[in-house]
Amino acid sequence: MARTVKEQPGRPREFDRTAVLAKATDVFWEHGFTQTTYAALEKATGLHRQSLVYAFGDKKSLFQAVLQHYATTRVQAIVNQLQAPGSPIANLRAAFDRWLEDAQREATTGCLFVNTSGELGHTEPAFTQVIEQSTQHLTQAFQQVIQVGQAQGEIVTHLDAADLAKQAIAVGDGALLRSRASGEPSFAEAAFRSFLTSIER
Repeated sequence: MARTVKEQPGRPREFDRTAVLAKATDVFWEHGFTQTTYAALEKATGLHRQSLVYAFGDKKSLFQAVLQHYATTRVQAIVNQLQAPGSPIANLRAAFDRWLEDAQREATTGCLFVNTSGELGHTEPAFTQVIEQSTQHLTQAFQQVIQVGQAQGEIVTHLDAADLAKQAIAVGDGALLRSRASGEPSFAEAAFRSFLTSIER
């Protein structure tokens, strides 16, 4: 159940913390950490700056909460897809289809984690920790589904599963970043299709 928080100061008003984080995520995803303003956050969430600070802390604390929200929702959705019952190669295709949807989004193109790493590098250790932990979790899920696919004869076995998992992440990150920079999702579509074709038996 989503936790509710009372808006402060002024007239008490409860709001859904998860829903607010989802709206704030889209703002940061569109504008990046540096260019996101409280005015944009207020407009998207319907909450005053004081209420956001009261509930989440300063802008850095709010963004760290946004990154964690992104990890436990969007990234975890990819992990869940990779771990779903059925054909490993089908699950891989479905996971890349989710990334392709992100490449095709208009305002929030690409991956929030990739965009943030490109914008800030490792200048904010707290942000980096969330991103790296989530990426490691995702990489492990890719490795596991590839290993199952190799065991079932769906995926080539002459390449190491751990290496292929890292390649999958690199292909995803690079294609999503390119799509955001160029505004052209066909780059991501071609990259994903080529990778999947190259590993399928």
